[in-house]
Amino acid sequence: MTDANLPDQIRTLHTETIAAIEQRQTLADAARSALLAALENRLICRSGCEDALAAWGLKPLPEQWTVSADMQLSYTRSHRDLGEAREQARRDVPDELRLLPVVVAVYPTHVIDVAPAPDDNEQSESQRYHITVQVTLHMSVTATHEADALDDARTTLECCLPELADAGITLTDPTWQATEGTDDASYDDAESHAAPAAGLAQLTDLAQDLTAATAARDAAVHALADLRRKIRARAIGALIDDEIGGIYQHTSERVGRFLVDLGLDGLPRAHHVTVVADLTLPVNAGTVQQACDAAQDAMRAVADIGPDEARPWIACGRTIPEDATVDQNAWRVPWRHEYEMWLRGHATADDAKAAAEALVRADLTRALAGTAHHLATVTASIEGVGVDLFLDPDSD
Repeated sequence: MTDANLPDQIRTLHTETIAAIEQRQTLADAARSALLAALENRLICRSGCEDALAAWGLKPLPEQWTVSADMQLSYTRSHRDLGEAREQARRDVPDELRLLPVVVAVYPTHVIDVAPAPDDNEQSESQRYHITVQVTLHMSVTATHEADALDDARTTLECCLPELADAGITLTDPTWQATEGTDDASYDDAESHAAPAAGLAQLTDLAQDLTAATAARDAAVHALADLRRKIRARAIGALIDDEIGGIYQHTSERVGRFLVDLGLDGLPRAHHVTVVADLTLPVNAGTVQQACDAAQDAMRAVADIGPDEARPWIACGRTIPEDATVDQNAWRVPWRHEYEMWLRGHATADDAKAAAEALVRADLTRALAGTAHHLATVTASIEGVGVDLFLDPDSD
């Protein structure tokens, strides 16, 4: 490594850093938008959506906030006398406030001042009055935090002030507060962008520092990989825990499309195979019931098991008492053992069937070592091909 190519190396590291940061930002925005769309379409629940956003470090869900402000309202109106002007000011506000392009509600709380105003029309039966009233304004705002709701409300009102001023109406001295948000917000793309990733602004400070530039690149790449891993693990976990609901294969296909649309790998697919093994167990017993009970004990090691790392299948078995026969004080008890498994990595159905049969034979041979038995038939059937039923959020 020479000083001559140091600038090029640092420039390359900066390019890789920026690319990783931008990819993470794009992924974060897309993931949040997809979650909000799923919530809006009632495909997922709010608590699950909130949990996923928190786990991924993304901006939380927006809420509907009611923002209020106490302020002074001033305007001029014509009335027959001072009493009418004061009574009208106490009960109502100018119509222009209700015709604003934003939805606001304004209520007078008390009259501050009502005073005659100059009137050019001396022959009119009415008198113009300058009115100042303390009012309370309410506005609904969609935001993720109270501070954002307050800022949005202030900005919205400020945009309306010129229009009101043209009508001779002023609103001054506002005191703002936001009440507790609700879950009734609309989940559109207005709040869908995650906060900008940190790091771009600091890149220029690393212009001559190869170690720092390398560390920045590695941190950006790690952050991208970490978000990908978290999104995938949370999606698989939601599928496994039945948070989404519905028929497994339909739901798993939706989850798989969600991952693929984000640029991630789809869910692992597998052949769904059922295997039926028919055995005969010789048992010394006095009655057929005793013989079946003894057969059940002999098969306990393989009966009624769920999937685990050593045996990734569901298995159960039973005797067939009506087909049991007795010969020289020994009963021959038929046993039917059924396996259900999902096998990955097989190109064809025949390959999957052959692998399933081999697994079953090996399982029975291991479990029945030292036990007299006759394995009559092992028959495998392909039930379909789809997303593997047995997924692991940490490894898949």
